[in-house]
Amino acid sequence: MASRLRRRRTRDGRGCDAGLAEGNADGVQPIGLGARDTLRLEMKYALYGNDIDETTNPLEAGLGWVVKPAKGDFVGRAATEALRAAGLRRRLVGFEMVERAVARHGYPILDGGASVGVVTSGSYGPSVDKYIGIGYVPTALAAVGSAIAVEVRGRGQAARVVKTPFHPPRVKR
Repeated sequence: MASRLRRRRTRDGRGCDAGLAEGNADGVQPIGLGARDTLRLEMKYALYGNDIDETTNPLEAGLGWVVKPAKGDFVGRAATEALRAAGLRRRLVGFEMVERAVARHGYPILDGGASVGVVTSGSYGPSVDKYIGIGYVPTALAAVGSAIAVEVRGRGQAARVVKTPFHPPRVKR
């Protein structure tokens, strides 16, 4: 079907309408960035600027599989080894909201009413039918099953740390 979509063009040359019309029988529907964002959240794919940035390191973000000091030298190797030796202060974890509430980027993560972390991404996950999010918490709260709360509209809403990805992957790494 992909090759047929590339060949068909509308009068203005864009091909979008023709592609959607032809793909309709196969279930093709237009989607936007919101759909992409919920899908990447369900897989716990980190988005630069939201989940990772210049203040995070690959170990606390769960991206240690990307940096492998045993495989040779690379930029940042010494810093990565120093972080590993010192131990991590925080971890990027996935969590499910216990009740219906949407955790959004920047919302505080609470433990005992005190702010201990921050939500980096959150939404309703349509594929898993749950309100989910990811955020940084102290390593003491990073274990699956840990009870946390997220401040939503000024109130602490119960959540729990869960195993990620939220949606089971169909491919192996």
